[in-house]
Amino acid sequence: MSASPPGWSADSNWFWDGLQWNDAVSPDGKWRFDGREWKAFHGQRSLMPPEPLHPAVPEPLAPAAAANLPSWVAQSEVERLEQERLERERLAAQAALPQVPLPPEQDWRRVGEHMQFSRSGGRAESFWQVGCASMVIFLVVYLFCPPAALVFIWLTAWKTDSKVIVTVLVLLPSVILAFMIMSGTLRLPS
Repeated sequence: MSASPPGWSADSNWFWDGLQWNDAVSPDGKWRFDGREWKAFHGQRSLMPPEPLHPAVPEPLAPAAAANLPSWVAQSEVERLEQERLERERLAAQAALPQVPLPPEQDWRRVGEHMQFSRSGGRAESFWQVGCASMVIFLVVYLFCPPAALVFIWLTAWKTDSKVIVTVLVLLPSVILAFMIMSGTLRLPS
C-alpha cells in the first residue's frame, strides 16, 4: 500500500499522516492541536473521515510486457530497463499527487527568512569591542615599545576600524614631532 501526502481534514479535527487519520482533539475534547501547539477547543468532535485525504496511486501489480529487444541483449539489461521504466512511472504518479506545502519554518529553502543575525554575538554593539586584558597588554607594550604595540594590535582580534584609529593615534605624535623638528619650531639640545 502506498502513502498519500499528509494534510488536515476540512474541520481541522483530524490529521492525515499519509497512512491513517490521527485525532487532533484531546480525549477530553477541551484541547485541539493545530500543528504547532495545543489550543483551547470549544467545538464539537467530529467523526473520523471515511477515506484518505488524497487517494493513493496504486502500485502496478504486474510488470508490462517486455519490449521487443534483439536476442543479443542480456536478460539482466532487460530487467534493468524494466526497473527504470517502473521507477519513472512511480515518480510520475507521485508527482501527479497534490502536494501539501510545508509550513514556512520547516521548509529548508526558506530557512534564512527565520534566522536572526547579530554581528555582536548577542551583546550590545559598541565601537571598542576589545577585551580588558587585550587593552591592558596594548598599553603596557605601548609604554615600552610603540612599534611592538602596533604589531600587537594588528595581530589580535581587534575590529578593523579600532585598529586603524589606534594606529593613527599612536603614529600621530611621532609625525607631529618630526615635522616640528624639520621646520625648526622645536630644537633638539646639542
